[in-house]
Amino acid sequence: MKLNKKEVAQNLRLFGYKRYGTMKKFAEALDMNPSTLYSGYLNGRSLPGPVLLVKLIDLGCNINWLLTSRETPFISDSLDAAKKADDENLRLHVALPRTVIPAPTYAEPKKSNGMYAGSRR
Repeated sequence: MKLNKKEVAQNLRLFGYKRYGTMKKFAEALDMNPSTLYSGYLNGRSLPGPVLLVKLIDLGCNINWLLTSRETPFISDSLDAAKKADDENLRLHVALPRTVIPAPTYAEPKKSNGMYAGSRR
């Protein structure tokens, strides 16, 4: 899968505005000069590297969404959705009737003259 730099830049801008209100505050949260944020990442020239991605995760950005536009922008939103799914699974697990399936039993082979039936000497 090839990453689209313009789409990543758009998602980065969206996350920054939603979380911090301004790109200046966003850059400060990233410990980055605002001009570096603009010229390098928000214009689509560069993709965030591992150090920046870790900082974004620490700020609550869902990097799967950032890079692919799938899921939701905020990690907490993804975790909330996962918790809701877990809660629903637990509710269904408790609500479903239980059916106990007994373990199979096996009969011992019949002995004949000190040997098992069907075996040869």
